[in-house]
Amino acid sequence: MSGSGESACYLAEWYLPELTEQSVDDLVARLDAAAAVATGEGTPVELLVTVSVPSDEVLYGIFGAGSQEIVSRTCIAAGAPHQRLSAQVGTRIRRRHR
Repeated sequence: MSGSGESACYLAEWYLPELTEQSVDDLVARLDAAAAVATGEGTPVELLVTVSVPSDEVLYGIFGAGSQEIVSRTCIAAGAPHQRLSAQVGTRIRRRHR
């Protein structure tokens, strides 16, 4: 997704008091919409997976993008600037076969 066409994974973290299923759904919808706009404008970015931990009031999101800056801009555009962003994390996302 960068100049070489490659994408890396980035881990964003949000600390959200009173984390609920509805608040996660709302945030994911905003992040997906912001990612779609960025991608449509020629800057590919995708929210790959989210993991919520209500007991710790934290939401994690793994993005595929060409740079950390793209992920940051996407989060800001969604109205959800991350509290922490880890660069180029390793992922093993398995899909269940049904």
